[in-house]
Amino acid sequence: MDIKPRRSLKNGRWDRRLKERMVALSNADNYDDAKHEWIATGNVWWNEIGNYEQLPDYVAVHPDKCLCGHDIVYHFEIHNTETDVRECVGSDHINSYLILRAIREETGLEDDYITDEMIEEWIQVRVTTLKKNAWWKMHGEQFTEMFDAVKDIDLRVNVRKSGKKYYDSTLRMYRDKTLVRKRSEGTFGTPRYQMASIVWRWNHPDNKKAQINTKGWPNKKLYNDLMMFYFTLEKANAIIKKEDDFVIARMAEIKKHDEIQENRLVAAKERRERVVATVEDMTHQPKFLEMCEYYGLEPFVPEQGKDNWEERFLNDIKHRMIKGNPLTDKQLTKLWEILDSDTREAVPATQKQKDYLIRLGFEGDIDDISKSDASEQINRIKQERWNT
Repeated sequence: MDIKPRRSLKNGRWDRRLKERMVALSNADNYDDAKHEWIATGNVWWNEIGNYEQLPDYVAVHPDKCLCGHDIVYHFEIHNTETDVRECVGSDHINSYLILRAIREETGLEDDYITDEMIEEWIQVRVTTLKKNAWWKMHGEQFTEMFDAVKDIDLRVNVRKSGKKYYDSTLRMYRDKTLVRKRSEGTFGTPRYQMASIVWRWNHPDNKKAQINTKGWPNKKLYNDLMMFYFTLEKANAIIKKEDDFVIARMAEIKKHDEIQENRLVAAKERRERVVATVEDMTHQPKFLEMCEYYGLEPFVPEQGKDNWEERFLNDIKHRMIKGNPLTDKQLTKLWEILDSDTREAVPATQKQKDYLIRLGFEGDIDDISKSDASEQINRIKQERWNT
């Protein structure tokens, strides 16, 4: 509110009425003398939400009306120190002479030494502070209760997508990066309305213009948003539940995936142990060992194949070697490829493979994926898309 105090009243309709009524409530019988009996106390009240149950005494005699009879919003208390009458005037009639006396009594300065700047400071500091106190006295308990109930939910719901993604190491996937919504979008009260964050506007530590620091109390838009958000918490909680359910389901997937991987590792370890034991027992097959040495191979067993087809292939090749049958170039190449798979699986995937998997929508763990597994997953996803 911009108040421009005047040094004196003029002779307009409302100014004349105020003079008459101030005189009627004073000891002096003329305005020039009567005006010196009055002082601005600094108390202010305004009825922002239509609550008339607890009006200050100086307002109750004519709520929403200045002493002059004019409609007002802000009620400033004035006190006649001679008759002890307390009345209220609107912002148009908080005249400098009412404030002059308050400053004079506080500072001891004569009126001629009280500048317009000092009066403006009184307006800015005193009135603003007292308006703030009046607001908190009327709405503070309700505001605090509602704000405490919604502040954590607000920071999760009233957000927007930044257009960037980040890798969530807990969920092992790329997710949309969100930012607190700093400006509302759409029309208040409509389904498409996207509310600006209540916390951001009120007291977020990163907001240099937070209303708690600049204004001292929430503006009407923030207060209305807070009430709407508070009374529609079911909708916000449904959004949060959907997000939480997704996280729970994703964590269950990861747990299942890890268990499968762990079981595979255990099975692979047991398989390697069986392979070692089998190879150690191959001394009774000198022809096989001879052929392995001829081709530059380590003795192998069918169980070294990673699937049924490879196991059958190794078993067939082993029998051929035991019989002394030569291997074709194609068979030897495939044999080398299978027996070298342990080494290939240990090679980590390239960054290009990882990026390609992300673009394909792969949601598994890509941090420790091997080069061969990455290749298999790429082929699998592409094949699934082709089939659909």
